[in-house]
Amino acid sequence: MKKRTCIMAIDDEEEILRLLKNIFEEEGYDFAGATGGDSAFPLMHECQPDLIILDIMMPGLDGFQMLNLIRRKSQVPVIMLTGKGEVSTLRESVEIGADDFIRKPFYPVELVARVRAKLRRAAQSNSQSQDMYKR
Repeated sequence: MKKRTCIMAIDDEEEILRLLKNIFEEEGYDFAGATGGDSAFPLMHECQPDLIILDIMMPGLDGFQMLNLIRRKSQVPVIMLTGKGEVSTLRESVEIGADDFIRKPFYPVELVARVRAKLRRAAQSNSQSQDMYKR
């Protein structure tokens, strides 16, 4: 049986995590939320997320450090979610390996649309990679 798609969010604001949980569970996704790096990595191993939404400004490991650690082990799509709006923040996120960037406050419909697009692209990429090895 195929597991449902799991969206994971890492954000130190519990209110944001509750909001994201409501949004994505209403859309039919499984959801896992972590308030920082200490709880995120064990949870990532457990739920094996199909996409990660990652806050940049967090105590301890910030979003850039987390993204670096994630990219060492995985190419799971990552959307950075932040209150910072500078172009340099966007550039740094993409250079490190983020797939997208959304500013807080955000529109839930926009976030869901971007998540769906990233998941669709990841599924197509995986399918094409598997087909390539069959040739």
